[in-house]
Amino acid sequence: MTTNVHDMNVLLACVNSHCQWAGDKINMGKTEVTGYDYKRQCPLDLSILQLGNGKPKIVMPWDPVKYLGVLLKITGDLTFERDYVKKKTLDTIKQLTKHMYHP
Repeated sequence: MTTNVHDMNVLLACVNSHCQWAGDKINMGKTEVTGYDYKRQCPLDLSILQLGNGKPKIVMPWDPVKYLGVLLKITGDLTFERDYVKKKTLDTIKQLTKHMYHP
C-alpha cells in the first residue's frame, strides 16, 4: 500500500529483486494492480508501472476483484459479493425445490 505511483514502482522493483534472488518466477497473467485517489475520488494512472520486463494488469477501482475469497472493489463496495451470494443461494433453493430428497 502506497500513496503514489512512484512508490508503487519502488515496491514492485523490490518484489522483482526478491523473486530473482529466490529463483521465483512472477506469473504476469495473475499479477494485477489497482490505484485510487480517495481524496479526489478517481483512479490513479498506473501506466508507468513496471515489474521486471513486464507490465502488470491494471484493474480499475470500479471493477470487482476476488481478495481472500471475497468479491470487492478497492473502494470497499461489497455489492458484487452480496449479489453473488444471493444468486447462488436462490439457484440452490431452485435446485432443491421439488427434488426427491426435499420434504
